Amino acid sequence: MTVDGITDHQRALQRIADRNGGTRATRTPGYTASAAYVRATLEKAGYNVHYEMFNMPEWRENAAPVLRQVSPTGRTYVAGAAGDDDSPSVDFIAFEHTPTRALTNVKVVPTDDVMIPSPGGSTSGCELSDFPAAAIGAVSLIQRGTCAFTQKLENAVQAGAIGVILFNEGDTAARSNAVFRAAPFDYPLPAVASSFAVGQELYNAYRAGQNPTVDLTTNGVDEQRLYPNVVAETRRGDPNHVVLLGAHLDSVTAGPGINDDGSGTAFQLELAEQLAKVGPPRNKIRFLWFGGEEDGLVGSQYYAAHLSDREVARTDMMLDTDMIASPNFARLVYDGDGSTFGSENSGPEGSGTIERVLTGYWAKRGMVSEPIPFDGRSDYVGFINRGIPAGGVFAGAEAPKTAEQVAKYGGVLGEQLDPCYHEDCDTYTTVTKQPPASTMETYATNPALAQQQADSLRGNALRSLQQFKNTLVHAAWYFACAKNAFPPKANAADAKMDATSHRFKHQGHARPGDR
Repeated sequence: MTVDGITDHQRALQRIADRNGGTRATRTPGYTASAAYVRATLEKAGYNVHYEMFNMPEWRENAAPVLRQVSPTGRTYVAGAAGDDDSPSVDFIAFEHTPTRALTNVKVVPTDDVMIPSPGGSTSGCELSDFPAAAIGAVSLIQRGTCAFTQKLENAVQAGAIGVILFNEGDTAARSNAVFRAAPFDYPLPAVASSFAVGQELYNAYRAGQNPTVDLTTNGVDEQRLYPNVVAETRRGDPNHVVLLGAHLDSVTAGPGINDDGSGTAFQLELAEQLAKVGPPRNKIRFLWFGGEEDGLVGSQYYAAHLSDREVARTDMMLDTDMIASPNFARLVYDGDGSTFGSENSGPEGSGTIERVLTGYWAKRGMVSEPIPFDGRSDYVGFINRGIPAGGVFAGAEAPKTAEQVAKYGGVLGEQLDPCYHEDCDTYTTVTKQPPASTMETYATNPALAQQQADSLRGNALRSLQQFKNTLVHAAWYFACAKNAFPPKANAADAKMDATSHRFKHQGHARPGDR
């Protein structure tokens, strides 16, 4: 395998984006064309290829929502819509995917850990234990902060609430207005995101013993929309030992996604083409390209959830490849056995083996790496929830590079590991040359320094590709050839796993501001 072979596919993905409004997001023609390109490439290489459709509903709001304080003070709050995201002119906005529901004169009960004033990072609603018994049959009042909106919303359902007001945190002026965010698909409760001021008013009334009540109405419906995952499998190999290799095919709407995750997509295509030339390994290999990752890991979660117990029992492992061409990269590996971040952030038994194979390859060549937790931000989530060992590598996204990382890998201190993360500059040019100076944090105050920093990253994304390519090829081939690399599953029932064991709810490399 060569870096040139990978970048040839990235160039093709760039051309697809250029012809389709600059994006390959799942709901766009750019995604459809990307899926067709992957399928045609694999069929030419001799693979059995097919689409597996997944449902990513499109939400339609039929009428404005209603939020009215009934007691202690009669007050009708100003409703907004998606286009009013972060506007100071509205008081609340319905969450995307909320249903058509109406509540009348229902008590409002806050979680136990609302913090006003907030020191930043409120944990309100992040744990089921945050909801008091009085939340049953009430509208839960939850403060933004720390964990994903979706996690807070789902905990409210589990706590027995019948509606949700999730208010902005209020720790800064930038986190005070009502925002538009997505609830999980088919969310059952009327739920709105309000300004900090609305939340504070209701919370203070509750604390004063005034027992606030509200009318709450949402008017939305989810309409089914089907999109393809692309699945390709080697024609030969042991069908009772299947190795899954997964990447996401979609980009964000803002750009073409040539690193995120055009790099993983292109790597897998090049690997599949080269494997077709050398003959089958011992085990069957299944390549997966998922849609809807940037919309909440939708395609991969759908795929994993619909595997039969028998299919799960025959699956050895899942290797996730998401972002391996970051210009300011670090060598990051998922902590499969939880030895660094604890069992809550580890994978099922066998995940530590994947971690050791990946890190061991680099270590034998004198290349350091560092562990990162399974934090729920990529397509491994659905497979972990089914008890399938998982692992992968990551070159970095929005996190700033630390001094320790500069000492290990080089690069620019304080700049994002991928300066073009989720931006329109995540392009073929950035991967093969360098990011634009305007993406540097120093650009606003010192454009000359920003240009020097960007110039210093010239060719760095290609170096990232080279280094990550090698360890991924090693791991893929090792597990495709290994006999009994993982603990055997006694029967199909053993392949099941309690979904609550790994309740990751992040939204596909979501920025911290989306929490």
